[in-house]
Amino acid sequence: MSLPWFRRENRLVFPVVRVDDRLLHGQVVVGWGQTLGVAPLLLVSDRVAKDDELSLTFRRLIPEELRGDIVPVTDAAERWVRGEFKNARVMLVIETPVDALKMVRLGAPMKVLTLGGLHFREGREEFLPYVFLSDWDRTTLQELRALGVRIQCQDLPTSKPIPYGE
Repeated sequence: MSLPWFRRENRLVFPVVRVDDRLLHGQVVVGWGQTLGVAPLLLVSDRVAKDDELSLTFRRLIPEELRGDIVPVTDAAERWVRGEFKNARVMLVIETPVDALKMVRLGAPMKVLTLGGLHFREGREEFLPYVFLSDWDRTTLQELRALGVRIQCQDLPTSKPIPYGE
């Protein structure tokens, strides 16, 4: 898919890694997954992966053509390191910036992290209408940037990405 506002520095980088505290929902599955033709769409969450009922519920939300799955953080990082995501339109949905940091520390060569949905909760302040950050989130994002990860905010692939922390 070619979006008209893409410049070289804003091009979509696969795998797409999106932080969304609601995990899988219409905006992720349809707005990102189906629009970009991703496969596989992986929900990366230790919490969900160890809960059989919750995993089954989320698996049912992913259309068959997206070849979705639920995987723990370590498994996703290992698959990335082994090269399983090379030349594929993979999308990883994670719940928190901490999960992204874990993946990078495990060797995943993450270039871009997209903040797509961190919603209001006690202790978070609004950065954008769809991104509310705690002090812990900001510290984690700062560490990711120091490790060379470009961080951007983008609710939909048709929206222009907004750089974080530059």
